[in-house]
Order: sequence, then C-alpha cells, then structure tokens
Amino acid sequence: MVSWVSWPEACERFLQQIDVSPSTARTYREALKTFTRWWREQGSPPPPLTPETLKAYREWLRTHRAANTVLTYWVALRRFFQFAVAEGLAERNPVEGIKGLRRPRGHLKRDLTRTELRRLFEVIDRSTELGLRDYAMITLMVRNGLRIIEIHRANVGDLDTRQGRKILHIWGKGRDERDEFVVLAEPTERALLEYLSRRGEVPPEAPLFTKVGTHTEEGRLSTRHIRRRVTHYMKRAGVKTDRTSPHSLRHSFVTLAIEGGASLLEAQTAARHRSIQTTMIYFHEHGRLENPVEDRIEI
Repeated sequence: MVSWVSWPEACERFLQQIDVSPSTARTYREALKTFTRWWREQGSPPPPLTPETLKAYREWLRTHRAANTVLTYWVALRRFFQFAVAEGLAERNPVEGIKGLRRPRGHLKRDLTRTELRRLFEVIDRSTELGLRDYAMITLMVRNGLRIIEIHRANVGDLDTRQGRKILHIWGKGRDERDEFVVLAEPTERALLEYLSRRGEVPPEAPLFTKVGTHTEEGRLSTRHIRRRVTHYMKRAGVKTDRTSPHSLRHSFVTLAIEGGASLLEAQTAARHRSIQTTMIYFHEHGRLENPVEDRIEI
C-alpha cells in the first residue's frame, strides 16, 4: 500500500497524468489535500490505508462537507487509488467496494424569498467602492445566477454588447474557456457601471472584481474571499441559517425565473445547467409548494 513517505509523490504523479479539465484537476487536488490532512491527524504514523480507514474518512466527510462535495471527493480518491494500483504503487484499492453517498434528489440549501433578498441588498453600504463592488457582485449572483467561481474568473473585458444588450461572457464551472454568456438586466448593468466608474480606467484583462485599492491581476478576489463577503451580508441581513449559504443566491435566481414564467428550457439556458435534470429539480420543488397534494387530503 502507498506509504506516508511516498504519498505526496504519488498524488502529484496522479494529478499530472490524469486526463481531466484544469477545473477538475484543481478539485481533485483539493480532494487529495483534504484526505491527506485528515489522514495525518489520525496518528503518527498515520493508520494503514485499509477499507476501515477509508470508511472512517467517509463518515468524517459526511459531517464536514456538503453531500455533493463528498461525492466529488470520493470519486477523486477512488480514481487516485485506481491509478496507484495500475502504477504498482499499491496492491489494492481500499475504496473499492465501499459505498459512497447518493446524490441528493433535491436541494440541501434553500433559496431566499423576495423579502429576504431586499433585506440583503439594503444592508450593503453603496457609498464606498467596497460597497459598490459587493452590491454589483451580489446583484450578478441574484439576477444572473452566477456561481462564485464565475465571479472569481470574470474580467472587465468580458463585458460586451450584442444586439443592443449588455452581456457578460462567462467562464463556467468545469469549462476551459469563456463559452457562455448572461444578459444583463438594467439593474445589473447599472450596478456594474457604478462600480467600474468608481474604479476608474482599467484594462480589459483586469479582474472584474478585485480587492479595494488593488485593481491588478494580483488583486483578483479569491473564491474564499467572495464567499466570506456574501456570508457577511447574509448575516447582517439576518438571512443566514443552516439552510442558506452564498449558493442560495443562485438557487433564488432559478426559482424567481420559474416564478416569472420561464419555461424549462429557458431556465436551463439561463442557469447554464449541463443536464436538464438539474433544472427539473427546481420545477419539481416549485410545483410541490405551489400546489401541494397534501392540501387535498380530507379526513
């Protein structure tokens, strides 16, 4: 079995040889880092990599990570051990035969109501560059359903005009280039223009969202920083709970689109869901709440 001494080298060889997108490679790297930290904390030296050890790690993941993250991290670990066996670094795959988690059928996090969203926007002080930046950032997440990774990757030059409408080219989740776009409604366009006007003249290759006072590539907001800022405002607005997170803003976008009359295909296109099954979850949940069969039970 892979020893603790050879583990870092084995992980690096795996990440260099696996044929996946750069985004997936980054996720796999984080998955292996997470397991490495956990394994190291189990003792000195760490326990043998047996199915029992991996089951213990799976249980730790269940309580420390979201279900979808657990699934991704488990796949990364399974593929790593398959690679290790194929390369002669391990005699067997300790993950083989261990059940992971089922992908949740619905959403573990809920969306925000219109009242909650209004409260969220109201607590942002737009008299400062920081406030203008965060307002524009959160507006994009609510009105266009941008993911945190898409906010992080956006550049000033990604703003464009087509057929008289302002759009933002998107480098989406799991993508290698900016091959999608969102249409900016007037409130979103205004929020972005106010923020960019405060920043002054910046080149097209500059990050769309940067640390205040640092408008270069080095000042690009990290995904962690973005998550912290959104969480900060959610707490101030009193809408942060165990069932809400920054990703709830994206959920809110899709739900509001459906409530506004968007068709299944329109919602899928706007949310940039690869699978229409993902979009159908929103329609299912919306329908269940709009016309619940429970209300028809008479006793």
